[in-house]
Amino acid sequence: MLLDALKDFNWYNEPENVRFTDGGMLVDVKKNTDFWQNSAHSVHKDDGHFFYTTQAGDFDLTIKWQAFSPSSFAQSGLMVRLDSLNWAKIGFLSSSMNAPQIGTVVTNSGFSDWAVSVLPAYQKSLYYRARRRQGDICFYFSLDGVNFRQIRLFRFLENPLIVKVGAYACNPQREDFSCLLESVDLQSKK
Repeated sequence: MLLDALKDFNWYNEPENVRFTDGGMLVDVKKNTDFWQNSAHSVHKDDGHFFYTTQAGDFDLTIKWQAFSPSSFAQSGLMVRLDSLNWAKIGFLSSSMNAPQIGTVVTNSGFSDWAVSVLPAYQKSLYYRARRRQGDICFYFSLDGVNFRQIRLFRFLENPLIVKVGAYACNPQREDFSCLLESVDLQSKK
């Protein structure tokens, strides 16, 4: 059950409206929020919503988000975080061109990069996975929760034993955006 999986999770920038439904945890994402540091346009944003737990060593985290009528650049996905200057995220990204994308950002020492892959069509629900092995982290996504596609391999410049991992959502624009966290599966790998 989702509630059992979330018992050790905490909020960083808790949304004003979060509620549980039969389908999962429904989040109304605050407008003008984002996670981004320094690279393009000298923007420093660390006010998106992050629902996380701490995890030591190697792990697999798989989550499923459902996005409702996303506005431009609205996002929901998975994040691995050390602090405000060192983090990475993978998530659904609705661009201003209405072409749905999977976006990834890795931020090391306060500098964010950005990479995207176009989806063939808007997908209401998507699965995301982060797999950490000896400091290397792989990001994956899936349309069905069975067949996962690797999209990014990276490493933080700092390599701490313990990281924060979980689900994130943000909405850099001014339109309304809601998303539903349907499942969370975190497995330690020894």
